[in-house]
Amino acid sequence: MLKKIALITTGHPPFDERIYWKFALSISSNDYETAIFCSTENINEKKQNILLKGFKEDSLSRKGRLNKLLYLISEFKPDLTICFETSAIIPAYKYKKSINNKCKIISDITEWYPENVAFKYGGVKKWMFYFTLYFFNIYATNLADILILGEKNKIKRYELISPTKSKVIISYYPVLEYFNHYAYAFDAKNLYLAFSGKLSAERGFHRFIDVVNSIALRHQEITFIVVLSGQKLLHEDELEIRSSFKYKNISLELIHFSSYDKISEGLKNVHICFDLRELKIVHDSVPIKFYEYLASGKPVIYSNIKAIAEGFDNINFGFLVDPYNIDEIVSKIEIYLSNKELLIEHSQNGRAIIKNGKNWETESEKLIKLIRNLI
Repeated sequence: MLKKIALITTGHPPFDERIYWKFALSISSNDYETAIFCSTENINEKKQNILLKGFKEDSLSRKGRLNKLLYLISEFKPDLTICFETSAIIPAYKYKKSINNKCKIISDITEWYPENVAFKYGGVKKWMFYFTLYFFNIYATNLADILILGEKNKIKRYELISPTKSKVIISYYPVLEYFNHYAYAFDAKNLYLAFSGKLSAERGFHRFIDVVNSIALRHQEITFIVVLSGQKLLHEDELEIRSSFKYKNISLELIHFSSYDKISEGLKNVHICFDLRELKIVHDSVPIKFYEYLASGKPVIYSNIKAIAEGFDNINFGFLVDPYNIDEIVSKIEIYLSNKELLIEHSQNGRAIIKNGKNWETESEKLIKLIRNLI
């Protein structure tokens, strides 16, 4: 009889890239009966031999949602649970205590920190939220049997929070199978510039607009095609964004990815991918899309995030920049304009980094080894 593994989330969609496309598919392909349970979407189906069950009921209290997850878990009767938020550990632990005390609990820790929520508020409310969430994080995390962390930079916090728990690094590397390498040559006429994900100030979108306007003004002989991907826009938001690009030699393309395995297709014609986020945002974390850009063979112009600067021996796949220095960023684009060969070289270098080890096909072996050791 196959061992059963349940993946539980209270904050992500069931087809989240890490939950479904990485963890679930890898686990299922290694002959485990696999299920995903979520409180973020109404779903009841089986896809690629993975059971997906979930609900989204805003009228339910937090306790009500966790109890409903407990029901789904208890119905499935897993031998091991993987929880993608600290709150998801609660129903997993209740199942363990009441039904199957041999069930192991893994906590997969990504980028959730109490300050990410609490520091949106001010004054006393900010600190009240912070300490409440911080102590809940300590409590829930210590109910797990083992912790998965995406990066070594995150271990320090959890050595303090959960000193007795074993910790394993399983990174956010892309599934190489789904990312084709497109080294798109610059024809000296059209340059494609991409910005993916949340189009917000903290992610640097307004600075990206300033960069595009500046480079377009300086090089009016070139058409700059701006590719915005990932976030679905309301009509009025799209009109506002289009009006923010000031010059006739700028055009806009909008792409809405349908699924994780289509990301590289959407970036096929892109020459350079950008992320000009605030340095205070996950400064110790490499954004997931950074690896996806490299896997697709896309040179990057990125904020000089410490985790990237320290995580690679040689930045030979693009440029790390001061995100607040528009002139510096424009100058990096101009290097590519004057050196077409460098654009192709950086494309090939980025792809090689992913192909030669920083990919999920290699990284997933750690996950399967961990599961086999536990059950």
